[in-house]
Amino acid sequence: MTMACGESFRRPVARARSTLGIMAAGAAWRMFGTRRSAEILLDAMSGGNEQHRMLAGMSLVKAGRRSFELIEHKIAAGEAAPPVVRLLPDIDDRKSREILGKLACGEHGELRDTAIQCIDMLDRIDTVEKDDR
Repeated sequence: MTMACGESFRRPVARARSTLGIMAAGAAWRMFGTRRSAEILLDAMSGGNEQHRMLAGMSLVKAGRRSFELIEHKIAAGEAAPPVVRLLPDIDDRKSREILGKLACGEHGELRDTAIQCIDMLDRIDTVEKDDR
């Protein structure tokens, strides 16, 4: 590939991620909250590699409030993918009900269906917990 003077070669944003890269992004997100690490984790959550989705999801859940606010912002901006929305109940089940309720009433197709599934899951968990008391 020939490049003119001053041109730079950039890899596409949607390039394949390594497992180690996702683990490093997860650590950076939990420790420093860097924007780039968040983008890497969100990209991995939307990708086709099951292991990468799992690692990214665990990192986002471990970061707690920081991740909840990130996902909440992505939902408000209309940029959240269903796998990311599914993390909300794992991060904060009480706060997630309000956000999921709004999505369930919306017209966002796949996000709406995901929100309904999450609310159903939370309801089943609540029922089991009440029965155990």
